[in-house]
Amino acid sequence: MKYRLDPAAEAEAARGNLLGGLYTGGIASLVFAYMNGWVPELTGGVQIPRDVELFPWLAGGTGLASLLFTVALVVRVVRWQIALSQRRRARDPVKALLLPPSAEHGAALRMSRPGRTTLGNVLTLALIWVAFPLVIVALGTLLTPGRMGSRTEEATLVAAVAGGVGLVVLLVVAVDVTRRRLLARQVRKLSQDPAFAELMPPATAALSRYRAPVIPELKITYYAPPAAIVFGLTKVSAARNVFGHPPLSIAYFRLFENELRVRDFVKGAFRRCGYVHLLRSAASVRLSELMRVRRDGTIGELFIASDRRMQRELDARPREPLPRGFRIIRGTGGRGVRVWDFKGGYPMSTYLCHGAYWKRAVDTLLDLADLVVIDLSGFQKENIGTGYELQRVIDRYPIHRVVVLADTGSDTRYLATHIRRAWSRMAPDSPNAGDGTRSLLVGQIAVGGQLATYPLLAHAHKRLR
Repeated sequence: MKYRLDPAAEAEAARGNLLGGLYTGGIASLVFAYMNGWVPELTGGVQIPRDVELFPWLAGGTGLASLLFTVALVVRVVRWQIALSQRRRARDPVKALLLPPSAEHGAALRMSRPGRTTLGNVLTLALIWVAFPLVIVALGTLLTPGRMGSRTEEATLVAAVAGGVGLVVLLVVAVDVTRRRLLARQVRKLSQDPAFAELMPPATAALSRYRAPVIPELKITYYAPPAAIVFGLTKVSAARNVFGHPPLSIAYFRLFENELRVRDFVKGAFRRCGYVHLLRSAASVRLSELMRVRRDGTIGELFIASDRRMQRELDARPREPLPRGFRIIRGTGGRGVRVWDFKGGYPMSTYLCHGAYWKRAVDTLLDLADLVVIDLSGFQKENIGTGYELQRVIDRYPIHRVVVLADTGSDTRYLATHIRRAWSRMAPDSPNAGDGTRSLLVGQIAVGGQLATYPLLAHAHKRLR
């Protein structure tokens, strides 16, 4: 089962199916009994004969509905029992690792799937665009044939043209989505090709096989800031960010496929707080970019595959603050993100790494970061790459300088279980090892609630002191 069931929701659904089954079954039984003379005939103010032709259809239809409600009731009862079993297993830290998250946990991730939302919206509009004129023509022909007269053919032609336009729009969108998917798949395949990777020692990118002798207690603090801008923000400069502090170097890690959350991150306060560094996904590579390196015969230069190349990219990254204004931020996903920097901002640096090198790149970003942000919205145990980044952050970076992001639909119990598992596997040389208690900040930001990142970062600044 991909998602964990909610006992309360399953019980409520079972109760609704039970009531529906009893209601429709009662109607079917009453009609059937009346047809067969098992109850007295109604002969009062309203006389209803027993041989009404509608009765067999009514009894059969309501009986079928009752049967369907009964089947649904059985299914819901079984799901309710599974939900209760999952809730009991969730109390055990070991068994909880095997449980899936709640259904709401992956909502943002499902909406971020390339083209699914776009295709769904366009398909809905296309169906409405095609169906509406056809329904108007059909109703006009049936209800007012005299008025339609010779206009029937004209109305049918208009409906056909409208339907053709809708289908063309749908086809164009489908072709664009398919093109982007194929491009991302092609780049992803190249990023795993060993021919484009230089030989390098992977020792610093390997997780430790040993555990810290003393692992402190981890306290997870959840913070749900209001979606409001903090007043008194200053203009971005080389010396001060919008909060009046020196600009930070921010390492940002996330699920590549969760583009909806990446857009919120780009539109939020992080780019106004400091210089953001992140790894690029295959979906962020544009067709013109791939065609250019192929034309020039430098396709190997598309990926960062060595320390020397990584250092060259770091040295060449932009350092001048961006002025106030409108701009498009590229390199974060399949499409550019349009933003309005009302107080200016800092440039984002993105790094497209080969599959054999990206783990070393994670270490490099951690070495230069003043603040680490890792978005676990939609995270599941199958997300091995993000799981590695989480473990690496715990092993190499002070946890009080880390902010974990989650959306308001995230299964916080599920996330806490996997965070604590990674915490229990802490490396011996981790800066978080030792006695006492450590605190981790988890900011719960709603999808589309990028304004809430301002109070979140204002709160995080206090932890950095």
